[in-house]
Amino acid sequence: MAHMKKTTRHIHGFRLNRNGAIVCIPGSPLALPQRGRVHEWRVMSPEDKETIIAHLERLLDGADDAHDFLRQRAALLVDEMLENALYAAPRDAGGGQIFRKGAKRGVLPGEQITLRCAYDGERLSLEVSDSWGSLTPETVRRFIALNLASEGADTDRAGRGLFFMWRLMDDFYVSVKPGEETSIGGALPLYPHSD
Repeated sequence: MAHMKKTTRHIHGFRLNRNGAIVCIPGSPLALPQRGRVHEWRVMSPEDKETIIAHLERLLDGADDAHDFLRQRAALLVDEMLENALYAAPRDAGGGQIFRKGAKRGVLPGEQITLRCAYDGERLSLEVSDSWGSLTPETVRRFIALNLASEGADTDRAGRGLFFMWRLMDDFYVSVKPGEETSIGGALPLYPHSD
């Protein structure tokens, strides 16, 4: 990849429980259902988000309240996942953010952002991966702890998207190959569990 130096490093993979504690290392990042088809979209710019979300919403057919609520949760999480991959993940050699959130940008040479999903009629599995590998386990845990400790709905609070993913998804996981790839995902049940 032209924008970063590649070295052989360890993969940091983990799942978090409802308290934000690491409970295990995932064997396979995207827990796909036994039946159902995997859909995959490559992201080339921020403008792709709306098109991808519209495609995803059409996959979740059903006219009842449960399907409507699943579509709403899926749209929120996919938007957050892609925002993080487009703006938070790209880092320069010193670790500084390359793109300002909301700025117009295209995909850099060698950069890859991919959204994958599978729906089996009961669970929607979602995963986004980027080719930066800039997220750390400590950052994920810090953002979740920060948002758990803070009251109110401050939309500018750091790590809000990761917090929503962790809060709304079953089997939320993070897998990072430093400097090479980050994958984040989990599953949204059609009928969410109550806390």
